[in-house]
Amino acid sequence: MTTRHAVTIEGDVVRKRYGRTDRGEPEREWAALVLLDEHAPGLAPRPLARELDPPVVVMSRVAGAPLDVVLTPYLLAAVVDAYRTLFAVPVQPATPRRYWHPEAFLRSTTEWVEEEWARADLTDVVGRALGAARDWLADPPPRLDQILDPVVAQGDGKVDNMLWDGSRVRLVDFEGFGTGDLAFEVADLVEHISARLRGLRDPDALVAGFGLTPGQRDRVTAYRIVLATFWLLVLLPGNPGHDRNPAGSAGLQARHLLGLLGGP
Repeated sequence: MTTRHAVTIEGDVVRKRYGRTDRGEPEREWAALVLLDEHAPGLAPRPLARELDPPVVVMSRVAGAPLDVVLTPYLLAAVVDAYRTLFAVPVQPATPRRYWHPEAFLRSTTEWVEEEWARADLTDVVGRALGAARDWLADPPPRLDQILDPVVAQGDGKVDNMLWDGSRVRLVDFEGFGTGDLAFEVADLVEHISARLRGLRDPDALVAGFGLTPGQRDRVTAYRIVLATFWLLVLLPGNPGHDRNPAGSAGLQARHLLGLLGGP
């Protein structure tokens, strides 16, 4: 099954037909839009209709342009405001964990490092970074696999999913929606390759904007290592992100990961 979705726009109405459903994409997105329309109207598209066969979600069109730029302090504050609004929405008892919740993400990344870290085609810096990450993942801080501070999660920190309409940031694409952990979600915003590789967001200012406790900040730091490791794996030759990013991206990501791990 193709992973592409067919999106059509007619005036102020968007129809999204899902090319994959194995992650519960239509159900997750519809549930997110209904919840946000009730508790944070205007933050995301309004849910208009849902069709089951084929799976389609019909929603309102959200005005704005993706924040695919270096964020000024003003725009960064607008991003933080949007996500603080999202995280303030009450988590519903029946809401499933977000797709790639902390437990699944930590387990999958640890297993993937084991498969890739000793490849013969790795440069020195990439090999060192994966080796250091492998050692760290063998004994990570406790409770990283748990949701300690549950929040409503968008499930994807890609820059294209944040639209600036001239006065506020609005959020789209909730295919991975579910219950997340606050520290994990903040780390996801900091480390998402679509922004971090090009230095679009100030990491320290972004984290500071959420007013986290010292314990939550420590968890953000730890999750950043896990996420940075994941993105390095994505960038390796033969993996999904290698040909989609500029030459040398894996080396840059490896140096970033080594910095997070305290290495040279």
